[in-house]
Amino acid sequence: MNPQLLKSKSYKALISAQTVSNLGDWLYILGLMALVGIKWHGSPLEVSLAMLMMSLPSILFGSLAGTLADRMDRKFLMVLSDLTRAAIMVGIVVASQLFEVYLLVALLSLFSTLFEPAKQGKLKEIVAEELLQSAVSTSQLINNGAKIVGPIIGGALIAITSVTWAFYIDACSFLVSALCLTFLPKTERFSQTKETPNETKTSKSSFVHQLAEGFRFLKTTPTLLVGVVMFSLVMFVLQISDSQFIVLFREIHGSSINILGWLMAGSGLGVVLASIYLNKKEITSFIGLLAISSVVLGLGYMGITAGIHMPITMIEILYPIGGVVVGFCFGLSLIPFEVMVQKQTPEQFTGRVFGTIGSLTTLSVILGTSTGGVLSQFFGVHLTYYLAGGLLVLVGLVVYSKRKSLERGNRNAQGEPGTLQETAGRNS
Repeated sequence: MNPQLLKSKSYKALISAQTVSNLGDWLYILGLMALVGIKWHGSPLEVSLAMLMMSLPSILFGSLAGTLADRMDRKFLMVLSDLTRAAIMVGIVVASQLFEVYLLVALLSLFSTLFEPAKQGKLKEIVAEELLQSAVSTSQLINNGAKIVGPIIGGALIAITSVTWAFYIDACSFLVSALCLTFLPKTERFSQTKETPNETKTSKSSFVHQLAEGFRFLKTTPTLLVGVVMFSLVMFVLQISDSQFIVLFREIHGSSINILGWLMAGSGLGVVLASIYLNKKEITSFIGLLAISSVVLGLGYMGITAGIHMPITMIEILYPIGGVVVGFCFGLSLIPFEVMVQKQTPEQFTGRVFGTIGSLTTLSVILGTSTGGVLSQFFGVHLTYYLAGGLLVLVGLVVYSKRKSLERGNRNAQGEPGTLQETAGRNS
């Protein structure tokens, strides 16, 4: 962290709130999986539905939340969201039926959707331009660090006490976060810019318009187009596996929720290690690294499935290590992909391309969660994992074998004088 950031009381208040809240978030995710998958003994479809309830509000209300964050006091929105989420956590504990849990999870995600753009806007509001990169990097480090610590604490807590304590502690984390946020200054002014008729018309069909404009550019950059497809596929498979792991976990004889906590922590550590590794290494072939990580990631999921009936002692040792490998490979997919998009996208296309990627990855999350539930319900969780892992391996091998021709095509497309600029002029 840049020492100058520590001089800002507002930044310290915001980052303190995030630290406490992120730890609580991973307690909540682990607790929700244990609640639906173990306490309620939910079917694969019921487990998937719980995961879907966590994602749908961001798709349906993300734009509205962003608009509110630009027009209302962000501090008020964040404190309101934290206090409301604390109450919802208690509601999940006392829910008597599974459908009540679904409704409360969706409501919690709705307020999380409201919180996030307000937090991002507040960060830009209180941090000087030259310190933004350091502030964002610190925020990401805290998030991944919480993914390491949170599940370990949650797994031990649930094993020693009960799953309900994970929700009570998360409720307390929201209260502490709200207290930290009270030290932030109020937003002094809000955007009063009126939309032009054309902007209003565009906003009504923003999803379709954004996809169309983004795809027009992606078609001119072969490696970027393939990268988007591959990363969306990675997210699709991750959601198939993540949404069904609690179903697979139930087959471990003599298992403890600690194993799941350590596995999640291992994946977080893997992402951190990938970040450190790539920070010191120049990436020579983005598409090649993305393909290799896809293959190893697929093999990792297949290996976790194959070892489900090993002795419990071996599982307790090997599964966290497998989590590190899977997390590391995901980091090798995520980071090179983001760098590739930044480097290969002209400034005038950034919003549309990133918007298109965001839409596709969110769609992959929804489809992956749904597909995982259906496949596990009708064909079994083992076959689901093997199919998902095998798909990543197959696509990764095909793309790796074609990487040189794709990169040549990419250089040819970018080497045509004026191509990108002319395309920008036609589509802007």
